[in-house]
Amino acid sequence: MHSTQLRARAIPAALRSELEEAAFNHGYRRFEGEADGWLYFRSDIDVPGEVGLAVSGDGAGWFLCVEHPGVAAELDVPAAAPMPVNMRAAFAFDDQRAMRAALHRAYVLATTLPTMPLHEFEAEVAGLGDTEADRLTRVRIGQHHFRRAVLSYWGGRCPLTGIEEPALLRASHIVPWAECASDAERLDVHNGLLLAAHWDAAFDAGLVSFGDDGTALFAPILGHAARTALGMPEPLALTDAHRAKLAWHWEVYGF
Repeated sequence: MHSTQLRARAIPAALRSELEEAAFNHGYRRFEGEADGWLYFRSDIDVPGEVGLAVSGDGAGWFLCVEHPGVAAELDVPAAAPMPVNMRAAFAFDDQRAMRAALHRAYVLATTLPTMPLHEFEAEVAGLGDTEADRLTRVRIGQHHFRRAVLSYWGGRCPLTGIEEPALLRASHIVPWAECASDAERLDVHNGLLLAAHWDAAFDAGLVSFGDDGTALFAPILGHAARTALGMPEPLALTDAHRAKLAWHWEVYGF
């Protein structure tokens, strides 16, 4: 990582334009102001959390800061820049491409982490009653929002197999829909894994699970042919929130 330090100075016009374009292209299209060398932006469609962008005067260092606590916790890049007031984390990059990639991931996380999927679901079902048809509609709408969030969170790709075809992917609830204590738990992206269909079937049946380190765990009753077909993938990248949900799966299925 470079040692370029961000300094409070006027941003050259050409570099300012690059920052504005990066924000616009990655979903942050509402300019919120400028302070201490940072330009601040928000989404224009109510995605939560402000972001700040900055660049060193010579263009050798690029910087991103985020307000959303969940994004700050899960953005998988080293935190290495001075953090502005009221922001949760700040990051430094050697080039603009890396900064843009992190900005894109920040936006994806902000749209999928609690509680945005829940808020979108609640807004869509606000007019429904309590008939059986209404309850079924709530489930359908909720599962749609959950699948969208899980697909986005995992980058539209099963992390175990690399499969990207949507028809072959399942947004797998860890704690099943019917067992969840609330809509907040049902719509929590950390209560989900994006799995290829055969992995989803095995997980749902309690034939496989995942350890604290993300390593696949196989039930003793799982046959040799099935285990061979599933293979031994790289460990899942799990958060503490995933592990808390997986504790339910371990207890129920005896892992």
